[in-house]
Amino acid sequence: MSPTTQRFLLLITVTTIFLAGCGTSQVETEQGPTRIAETNTPVSPQASPSPTTAIETTVPTPTTELAIQTPTTIPYTTPDWFENAVIYEIFVRSFRDSDGDGVGDLLGVTESLDYIESIGANTLWLMPIYPSPSQHGYDVMDFFDINPDYGDIEDLQTLVEEAHARDLRVILDFVPSHLSNQNPLFADAYSNPESELSDWFVWTNDNHTLYASFAGNEQMPRFNHFNPEVVDYLTETALYWLDLDGDGDYRDGVDGFRVDNATFPPQEFLMELRQGVKSANPDALLLGETWVHNPSDLSRYYVDQFDALFDFPLYEVLQGNRDFNGDGILAGEGFPILLTTLFNEEAEKFPREAIAVRFLSNHDTNRNATELKNDPARLKLAAALLAGLPGPIMFYYGEEIGMSGQKGGPPDYDNYRREPMDWYADEEGEGQATWFRPDDRWNEPLDGISVEEQDLNRDSLLNYYRNLIDLRKSHKALHEGDFKVVELETSGIGPWGFVRSSGDESILALFNFGSDEQELVLDEFPFKVDELIDLITGNRFPSPTPGIAYKLHLPPASALLLSAVN
Repeated sequence: MSPTTQRFLLLITVTTIFLAGCGTSQVETEQGPTRIAETNTPVSPQASPSPTTAIETTVPTPTTELAIQTPTTIPYTTPDWFENAVIYEIFVRSFRDSDGDGVGDLLGVTESLDYIESIGANTLWLMPIYPSPSQHGYDVMDFFDINPDYGDIEDLQTLVEEAHARDLRVILDFVPSHLSNQNPLFADAYSNPESELSDWFVWTNDNHTLYASFAGNEQMPRFNHFNPEVVDYLTETALYWLDLDGDGDYRDGVDGFRVDNATFPPQEFLMELRQGVKSANPDALLLGETWVHNPSDLSRYYVDQFDALFDFPLYEVLQGNRDFNGDGILAGEGFPILLTTLFNEEAEKFPREAIAVRFLSNHDTNRNATELKNDPARLKLAAALLAGLPGPIMFYYGEEIGMSGQKGGPPDYDNYRREPMDWYADEEGEGQATWFRPDDRWNEPLDGISVEEQDLNRDSLLNYYRNLIDLRKSHKALHEGDFKVVELETSGIGPWGFVRSSGDESILALFNFGSDEQELVLDEFPFKVDELIDLITGNRFPSPTPGIAYKLHLPPASALLLSAVN
C-alpha cells in the first residue's frame, strides 16, 4: 500500500471517530486533497474473497443510497492542444524494455520518444501503470502508485518532462468503475459490514460476500458511485497524477486521462469528476471510453462529462465485430453509404462542440492487420482514411508496422492482441520486450513486420503512416478543415469520399473499399482548381472543367487525396 493511500485511509478513520463522537451517523469527507485508508485492523491481500465467490453480473441498487449532488457545471470546452491530437496507444508491458528483464517499462517509453515523434504522434496514451495482480492492469491495487514492473514515480516524472520538452502530451488510463479485489480498500470491506468502507461497494447480500463486478469478473468489484466518499477518493486520485510533485503546479503532471469503462458509472459521478478535474486544471483532458453503438447514445456523454469520446459507432462500421475478422467496410464488406448515414447522424446528434476520436483498432479489439487479412493495399487504404478524417485520431502501437493479433483462448485471451512491439527483424536486441512469446503467437521473427525491417524501406507500411501523418499535419484542411461527404455516381458499391476545406485549401478524399476497379463520376468537381495532384503519391490527374462531369478510375482497395498543385 502506498504512503498516499495509507494517509487517506487514516484520515477517513479519524474523521469517522470524530463524527461518531458528535452524534453524526453519516461520514463526511473534508474538501481538499485527501487520500483514503488505513483502518484499525491491518488489511492484507489475503483478506480478499476466494475464487469461488459468486458474482452478481447485473448491477443491483447500492445498499446505501447516498445521492450525489448535481455539481455546478463548467462550460463545455476541450483543451486546445487536443483538437488536432494524433494519439499513440501504448501497452507499457509490451512496448520497450529498458532494463533487460523482458518487461516493457516507463524508461523504455522515454527511450522511444524519438521513434514516437518520427511516426507523427503527439499524444501518448499509456494503458494502466498502477500496481495490479494482472498483466493488463485494469484491476488496480493502489490508485496512488506505479506497478514496480514499470518503474516508479520518478520514472514517470522523467517521461512526462522529456515528452513535454518535445511538445508531446501524456495521458493515463484512469479506471474509476472498479478496482482489484486484492486492493486493501475492498479487502477491508469484504465480509465486514461494519467496515468504514462498507458503503464504497455494491453488495448483493447482507454479509457482504457477494457483490457487483465488472463483466461478472470477481477480480474487479464495482465502486458504489452514489457514495460521496467514493467520488472524493476517485477525484483526488485524478488530481494526484495531474500534479506529480504535489506543488500545485499542474504543468509538470500528466495531461489528462482516457477514462475506462465510462458507460458504467452514473452520469452524475462523471459530472462530479469533471468538475473536480477542471476546477484544478482546465487544460486537462477527459477522454471517455463509452462503447455504445450509435451516435444518439454516444451524444449523452459529451456535455458536462467528457471533452471527447472514442467513436465506437464508426469503428463498428469500419471493422464490424471486434472479435471477428473481415466483416467491415475496410475489408470490402458492407455498403459505404453506411458511412454517410453515420456521419449525418453524428452531425445531427452531437453537440456543436463535440470531438470524436477516430481509430482502427485498440487493445480490446482484434488488430487492424488481422481484421484486414494482412492485405497490404487494405492496410494502406485504412491508414489513408484515418489520416483524412476530422477530429483527433488514434492508432495502436504496432499498427503502423502491421502487427497482427486476435483474441486467443485461455489463459492468455487478450494478450494475443497485446504482444510485444517488434523492434527487430529477429525479435532480439536492446529494448525488445519478451514477456509474452507463446508458440502460437501472431508475430514471429523475419516476417517483415518490425521497425528494423521497415524503417528504411520507402514502400513500407511504417513509412506510409509517417507520410500520411505528415500530410495531415502540414495541410490545414486535413487537420482542422470542414468535412462534407461528396455525392458520387459509381459503377459499383465500393467508392466513397469527402471534402476537407480550410480557407483557400480544399482536399478531395476518395476511397474504393471494393475488390474491383471502379469508375467514379462527380457531376461537378467540388472546388475550383486548375491542376490536381494526389498528395499521397505525387501523381498528377486531369484538370476538371467547370460545368462538365469529372470522371476517374479507382483501383480496388485504394485511396486518393486530391489537391491543387502548389
